[in-house]
Amino acid sequence: MPGEESYELYIDAFTPDTIPMARLAQYMASFAELLGNRDHVHFGRLRSGSLTVAARVDEVARPKVSRRMEEIRLGGQVSESARKAFNDIDEKLAGDNATGHIQKGSVKLIEFPGRLRPVEEKLGPVVQPCSLDGEVIMIGGRDSTINVHLKAPDQTHHCVTTREIARRLAPHIFGLIRLVGTGTWARLESGGWILKRFEIADFQTLDETPLSKLFEGLRGRLAPPEGGRTNPVELMRLLREE
Repeated sequence: MPGEESYELYIDAFTPDTIPMARLAQYMASFAELLGNRDHVHFGRLRSGSLTVAARVDEVARPKVSRRMEEIRLGGQVSESARKAFNDIDEKLAGDNATGHIQKGSVKLIEFPGRLRPVEEKLGPVVQPCSLDGEVIMIGGRDSTINVHLKAPDQTHHCVTTREIARRLAPHIFGLIRLVGTGTWARLESGGWILKRFEIADFQTLDETPLSKLFEGLRGRLAPPEGGRTNPVELMRLLREE
């Protein structure tokens, strides 16, 4: 139709005659989620040869869909729904021993490595005492093991603890906390570590005073006395106390 644009999802392991209908429906659902703007995205057609699913985008949604595809292509800040849809398609392709891509006209926009993506072997697990700093955002559970979600700068950690510690922790929800306990870690071949489980044994509240205020207080304490100079020995003592 006039004003529409078309995007195509290409899958190399199937043809329109060989892909099971239920699997095709799953790919189409993830493809629609990736494009977004569901009310303005429509099924186009299946092309012959290797499986190619075409989607039509109404003119009113063209700028939003185009921007979304470009953000995904460049690996920039994308919505959680777009990231999940990308991962869903790639997982399906890997499970079907396939690779794929999305193209617009003759331009290949997004590639899915699927079966070609590297598989990282995990070493471990390694269990050791450790601590986590962050903001407690959830405490809940119905049995003797209580779930605690701690929001750290890089990710949200899912931890477990006892009812007793959870009751003590509850008044500090949404505050800055240091959780102390035992972590179960797995090491990737790339050298990174993944925290698989964290059991909370205790916690400490952290000072939420802004850094600027802390420096103001430090300058006030270390300032030389009026009309004199700071004693170097006294200065070192104050620094150790801080």
